[in-house]
Amino acid sequence: MGIEIGITCLLLAALTFLATVDMAFGQLSDVGFRRLIAEAEEQPIARSTPFLKEILENRPRFRITISAVSQVLLVATSVLITSISQQWFPNLRFILIALFAGITLALIFRQLIPRLVTLRNPEGVLLVVLPIMRPVYRLVSAAASPWHRSFDRLRRGRPVPVSADEDEDDNGDDIQALIDVGEKEGILEEEEGELIHSIIEFGDTRVSEVMTPRTEIVALPVDATVREARDIIIDSKYSRLPVYREQIDNVEGLIYVRDLLQCWPEKREDEGIAALLRPVYFVPETKSVSDLLEEMQKAHVQLAMVIDEYGGVAGLVTVEDILEEIVGEIEDEDTEGEDVVEIVEADDGYYDVLGST
Repeated sequence: MGIEIGITCLLLAALTFLATVDMAFGQLSDVGFRRLIAEAEEQPIARSTPFLKEILENRPRFRITISAVSQVLLVATSVLITSISQQWFPNLRFILIALFAGITLALIFRQLIPRLVTLRNPEGVLLVVLPIMRPVYRLVSAAASPWHRSFDRLRRGRPVPVSADEDEDDNGDDIQALIDVGEKEGILEEEEGELIHSIIEFGDTRVSEVMTPRTEIVALPVDATVREARDIIIDSKYSRLPVYREQIDNVEGLIYVRDLLQCWPEKREDEGIAALLRPVYFVPETKSVSDLLEEMQKAHVQLAMVIDEYGGVAGLVTVEDILEEIVGEIEDEDTEGEDVVEIVEADDGYYDVLGST
């Protein structure tokens, strides 16, 4: 009987150890797991790093192995406790009570103790048990080879076809989940998470979402003089303005402030600006901003006119508008220190809200 009690204690200890490892790994996300690998490389247990990377590449198989062996240990412990109870208590009623107590004891070692141990710091627990876990896993992995074969057969089953759109949505959700985990665990600052999220959504953003609308365009008529153009550019603080003939839908080119400055020393301020016009770049409002940014880089242009489906001017877009979609509002140096009121209460009980709020 003493041997059986000793074996039971060993099985309970092994059950607690494997359950603790399983529960600690279950509480770690992929981000936390990679951070654990980085911490392991900086400590004396660096030789365990390849083992951690192996687990990261095949976490389901690792969890199945540990869970399967834990179940076997749980059953073996229950059988031994029943055998010991039969020797101690010949009465059937006492045997049932002892069996219930044994199962309760096994569940405490299988669930309660591992949960309490790993609740606060699963990474720290894993760093402590890694030197022991590596040889143990090699041993139990060999014992659990039947489960491995069954698992591999299931994985080799025919995959369910997934459309490209669904796959892209799933990837986006996975990346967003990683961002949320990174922010929660302190790996990413909130601003960094927002920046990554903006980059992810960048490819889905259309020009119409970032452009300056038609009603807010500052433009010049083609018959304006150099002096008039200079005054409007000074008031608007823009370095480039579209130039139109008769109406804004007929944009004939762009006027650059540096071209106007070249005319000023030559006393040409009363001349027209038609001779100074540069070609204008037109883009449809449905174009992706990522494609537009690439085109503008290749064409070496900073401003493009946006046209709608009927060929009319819908707005204009600059490289700065596109970059602000990623990094947020970019203020010029002459606006630094100005307080922009985003929400203003009107007299009629309504509120005026800045569009970028």
